[in-house]
Amino acid sequence: MKLIPQKKFFNYFEYLMKKSEDFILFKDLFNIRAGNYLYSNAYQEGITPYITASNKNNGINSRIDLKPEFSKNSITTEKINCTVFYQAENYCASSDINIFNPKFKFNYKIGLFIATVINFNENFRWNYGRQSRVGDSNKIKIKLPIKGNELGPVINIDKLYHREGYIPDFEFMENYIDSLPYGDLLAEIL
Repeated sequence: MKLIPQKKFFNYFEYLMKKSEDFILFKDLFNIRAGNYLYSNAYQEGITPYITASNKNNGINSRIDLKPEFSKNSITTEKINCTVFYQAENYCASSDINIFNPKFKFNYKIGLFIATVINFNENFRWNYGRQSRVGDSNKIKIKLPIKGNELGPVINIDKLYHREGYIPDFEFMENYIDSLPYGDLLAEIL
């Protein structure tokens, strides 16, 4: 049996308490829209992932023969529990899905990081009687690490990401995903 060396695990929460800021997902980072209702007789088995209100298998209920409606390299939430997944393939999505299209340079490491933070913060807030629709998703706030230096936070005067000019530390997010056990293998499976 081959042993895989353990990486030193970085304490994200300790870092986050020191260098983080709340970001409103819709206003600051993403355009959010709902998926489309598809009648079951409108498609057959195929190769396009069909994302539905499932918290398993990356939200993929089946693979269908329709042309993908939504682009890969985005994240999706299902409305009942607000379970979030990063989507690595072009896909179709049911009306029970909210699609988050980034307003910034985005990759699978950043997508997995943000999806995990949303799952951690939001899963307990939503249920069948209180669903997370697009309007609700527009209000979701999450803590993300921010860029800084020895003088404090680095501020973007154009306020591209945050109402006060904070800049998400995307490099930290990527490095954090790489630091996880097997993080370096993710590129092979996505």
